[in-house]
Amino acid sequence: MTLTHPLAVVFVAIAVWWLSTGLVLAMVNRAAQGSRGLVLMAVMTVIGAGGFALMLSGAAERTPLGSYAGFFGALLVWAWHEAAFLTGLLTGRRGDCPPGLTGLARFRAAWAAVRDHEIAILVTALALWLALSDGQNLFGLAAFGLLWGMRISAKLLIFLGAPHAVSDLMPRGIAHLKTYFRTDRTTPLFPILLACAAGVFAILVIGAVRATDDHSVVGQTLLATFMALAIIEHLILVLPVSDTALWRWATTRQDAGKLAPRPPSDGIAAIQGGPPATLQASWAVGHDTIGKRKD
Repeated sequence: MTLTHPLAVVFVAIAVWWLSTGLVLAMVNRAAQGSRGLVLMAVMTVIGAGGFALMLSGAAERTPLGSYAGFFGALLVWAWHEAAFLTGLLTGRRGDCPPGLTGLARFRAAWAAVRDHEIAILVTALALWLALSDGQNLFGLAAFGLLWGMRISAKLLIFLGAPHAVSDLMPRGIAHLKTYFRTDRTTPLFPILLACAAGVFAILVIGAVRATDDHSVVGQTLLATFMALAIIEHLILVLPVSDTALWRWATTRQDAGKLAPRPPSDGIAAIQGGPPATLQASWAVGHDTIGKRKD
């Protein structure tokens, strides 16, 4: 079985998702705010720059290798944003949600708490578009867009209502964000978000099945697999299951004290919640998801 076979592509995508999420969590849990956090971000900046170089290289090649390079490069660029967010170095206004806020006022407060990170992602997306939009292989650019879109979806979900949005993996650097999200209900918007994600997944699967070029098969399959993972991460936010076992290896006993405690699930915690710690949430992790459990 070659790396262009759909099953091999799916396996690679899942392995990279699991490993990259765990590595980011491990580094963040070992870096406190201050000098160690800055050292981590210096390392992640080098990694992110390498990811951008991979995206440039992949965009120039209509080959399976180009699709892989672009996709993995996008993950490395995204990892920089995840690390900056999870360490609390690039979020927004610090502090808990002011008590008594509802409606638009609560949304504004939540936006202020993550504003800097969202603007940074927007600037990065625009820069990537300007640099790569004329390329021959745009699967790397599409991957970054997919991660961004599912991160926004996950953030809306945990803001409007997701009972299990608070993860034991959430670092203390962003623990204050749990006060901006609701865990007392599941928002009626959830089925709509899930249906939209399922529709995109179906389109990507159909595209992979109908593709005739190897680079397109690889690229479409990578995107479809990550979309499937993003859907699973969305489900984790509302179902009574835990993602902790998947990345327990990313923490140590010494790091356990740095993880944000899970708040009680009662009526008092009406606006509690938290961003997913994965590449969804982060799909938050995504993770968020592809950053979901991170945000």
